Amino acid sequence: MEDNIKCISTSCTLDCWDSCSIVAKVKDNKVLAIKGDPRNHVTGSFLCKKGMKHIDMMNHPDRLRKPLVKENNEWKETTWDEALDLVAYRLDELRKTYPTTALLHWNHGGNVGLLKNIESRFFNAYGGVTVPVGSLCAGAGNEAQRYDFGRPLSHDIKDVVNSKTIIIWGRNPMNTGVHMVPFLKEAKKKGAFIILIDPIETETRKLADFYIAPYPGTDGALALTIANVLIKEGLADNEFISKYTLGFEEFKEYVDQFTLEEGSSITGVPKEDILFVAEKYSRNKPSAIISGFGVQRYTNGGYTIRAIDALGAITGNIGIKGGGVNYNNRIMDDYVDYDFLLGESLRKHHRTVTRPKFADFLLTEKDPEVKILFITRANPITQCMDTQKMIKAFEKVEFKVTIDMFKTDTANLSDVILPCRHFLEDVNVICPSACHNYLNLCNPVVEPDPWVPSELWIFNELAKRLNLDNFPIKDHYWWIGRVLKPLKELKGISLEDLKNGPIDIAGADRIPWENRKFKTPSGKFEFYSTTAKEEGFEPLPIYKPISVRPSKEYPFYLLTPHTKDSLHSQHFVMTGEGEIPVAYINREVALELNLLEGDLAEVYTETGSLKCKIEYSENLRNDVIMIYEGWWLQKGGGVNKLIPEKYSGIGKHAAYYECVCNIKKVSH
Repeated sequence: MEDNIKCISTSCTLDCWDSCSIVAKVKDNKVLAIKGDPRNHVTGSFLCKKGMKHIDMMNHPDRLRKPLVKENNEWKETTWDEALDLVAYRLDELRKTYPTTALLHWNHGGNVGLLKNIESRFFNAYGGVTVPVGSLCAGAGNEAQRYDFGRPLSHDIKDVVNSKTIIIWGRNPMNTGVHMVPFLKEAKKKGAFIILIDPIETETRKLADFYIAPYPGTDGALALTIANVLIKEGLADNEFISKYTLGFEEFKEYVDQFTLEEGSSITGVPKEDILFVAEKYSRNKPSAIISGFGVQRYTNGGYTIRAIDALGAITGNIGIKGGGVNYNNRIMDDYVDYDFLLGESLRKHHRTVTRPKFADFLLTEKDPEVKILFITRANPITQCMDTQKMIKAFEKVEFKVTIDMFKTDTANLSDVILPCRHFLEDVNVICPSACHNYLNLCNPVVEPDPWVPSELWIFNELAKRLNLDNFPIKDHYWWIGRVLKPLKELKGISLEDLKNGPIDIAGADRIPWENRKFKTPSGKFEFYSTTAKEEGFEPLPIYKPISVRPSKEYPFYLLTPHTKDSLHSQHFVMTGEGEIPVAYINREVALELNLLEGDLAEVYTETGSLKCKIEYSENLRNDVIMIYEGWWLQKGGGVNKLIPEKYSGIGKHAAYYECVCNIKKVSH
């Protein structure tokens, strides 16, 4: 090792599938390079394109280094004392005049880390505020698996090499989960048969042996049709069903209507393809399902995940090596003192807003009206549905504070922007991802130069100014030790252990539900969920058609998936001048509409319009237009201008994909 060069263990904080363990090479307070930490067997070999941008993001010339306050609609740099005094004054005046629910704290998962949740304790110690419930990300599926299994848990992706059949359902690991790909390739070498189910023929098609493309929003009907085939053709694991499941007879009666003819009619998938998938999945075991978030971005999304879960239970592909219905991974729930971290018992007031209805809430709620918005780790102006309505609602609020590294679309419409640290400058704990069980400590790699505070420092300073008795003014390491007490008690893993590098808290060979003891009220896998029924939903995984279909006025489905180049909107700060979003369209359809590659076109819906550049995609269905989400408004983007406010009941999840559109050429 060269003189004065250090290798420091940390972890990526992007809210993606992989939560990569990282080793940073540092000299003289400068990060020379970052790479995957080989001690994490899943992510240790390489970093993705987004991961390789971390150093550029940290050193980006547009990064904010000083607080900004808006005066006469112009931004002015100010000192930290002045900015925090102003924010504290406004918070103090609000609590003297209104219930503290007149403050709405909006956060989400732009960057993750256990200590990010300290902000919730701050606002609960403040008195309790209006907080979002529901999801723009994975909420419908999380709730669905809570009904079925009691908790979302996934196999370590290494286990996929034990699978003989793998169904990748609505997920695109070639673009948005690249550390899964080597394990899928290894599984193929060992003879695994890979089936891809997706309305978009993504890059992951290159890995698949068989591909089907259902109509958008019909995945639930496809799963229920497969379930009916499994039952009718004698392909069910009756021993597993009788011993470890609840409500199978009710489920069997319900799916009887989903004949091959009916399922094919609803989904557009040929009968023989449905039959082939059913037989392959049940006969060529063990079989794994790897489910993505796209299938639950419809109003029927929660029921769809429940229907997919049911396939694993019918065939006994639960609790075995090479099996599982892998969606998300809440393995840390038992090891974190969330009661202390979140401080919900401290609040005197409490009110919720459904995330997908954020704009509507701000415009209509009067009891009390929202007077202050405090935004952390989120960019709702870009990422929430119906952007123009969102802007109108945002501007209605008297005082808005955003903590961010950049002047995002949301920060730009605020009154105060408080800069914060990049994760390479900060301390945090990153919980296991959806595809592995490694717990990572973000050790501070460099000190920010010029100095920028952590979010914890900001909340400590505000707590001092507001005299919040129940918000401990402590450093990161105190908080980590305190909230990870259960981990120390149950697993014997300490903060000092984490400082040395990633720790697999479960073991790579752990198989979820191997003991067949589920976290549901019955202790079984529940086809029929009394919890769902008590919470106002259908107890069975039913199929509900989505609310829109292509028509003469709007002949295309609009799908807005994630790009491999950015985590939602974050990396679009790097977008160059003159670039505009791309609308991908089937070549034959485009030529019929006289749209040539490179043409400027307007994509429009009942909600709004967006100018895009045309690019052909041979792999798109002829009834789909695709535009990647995340592009900033101030850089010519804003695909959510096109998306109406709709959401699923289960999980209160944004139905981004439940949208139809049209397209026309426009002159330059």
